[in-house]
Amino acid sequence: MRLSFREAVIWKYAISAVSKIVEEVCFRISEEGLRLRAMDPSAVVLVDFYIPREAFSIFEVGEEVHIGVNMEELAKILRRARKGDELVLEPLPGGQLRVLFEGKGSRSFKIPSIELSLQEIPEISFEETFKCKIMPKMFKDVIKELEPISDSVEFYSPAQSGVLYLRAQGDIAEAEVELSATSGALIEYESTGEAKSKYTVDYLVDLSAASQAAEVLSIGFGVETPLRVTYELPYGGKLEFYVAPRTD
Repeated sequence: MRLSFREAVIWKYAISAVSKIVEEVCFRISEEGLRLRAMDPSAVVLVDFYIPREAFSIFEVGEEVHIGVNMEELAKILRRARKGDELVLEPLPGGQLRVLFEGKGSRSFKIPSIELSLQEIPEISFEETFKCKIMPKMFKDVIKELEPISDSVEFYSPAQSGVLYLRAQGDIAEAEVELSATSGALIEYESTGEAKSKYTVDYLVDLSAASQAAEVLSIGFGVETPLRVTYELPYGGKLEFYVAPRTD
């Protein structure tokens, strides 16, 4: 098996965010492409990372392959990716995975693969009464502003308003950020009713680490539902997070 992806830096930022949420994962590589679906240890966040086969410049895969890796070790290697590097992934005999950067020269790294059983996690379905698209950096900056205020952030959108409010309230201070379509903060939106849910800020900080992996970020939620955050990756890929709502 040999996979080659055109832009290694996309993996650099995507895997950096994933590694903050899950420690060990099993990549599933089939004729459709590469996919990772995993839950964090506390079962609060679901990660869904998918790269279609068309996104790879080389996709040499016979039968379906499962590769278990330690995400922290993989993230450490991918931090070395430079702009213009192509990423090559290749399992080696003896239970190792070779990570190769090909650009101005060639740099090769090896990490041990891990025996992991593939998690069969069902697809998540819920009513998203508010959906929007924004710039990933804007989302990251807003979460960073709210992080010191409270350990949770409330997402709220009045019905058919075209406005998304993010609120944090602590013992001493409180803050509110308004993102609207009229101001240009929301690239587009769809509202079918009121949407209001609260989420743990630490998880939002972790998943916002992938902001440089994509140019567009899609958000969806409803009333006391999970939060869906989708990074629309180049070449038809996606990095998607589902965050369970806070019940306090």
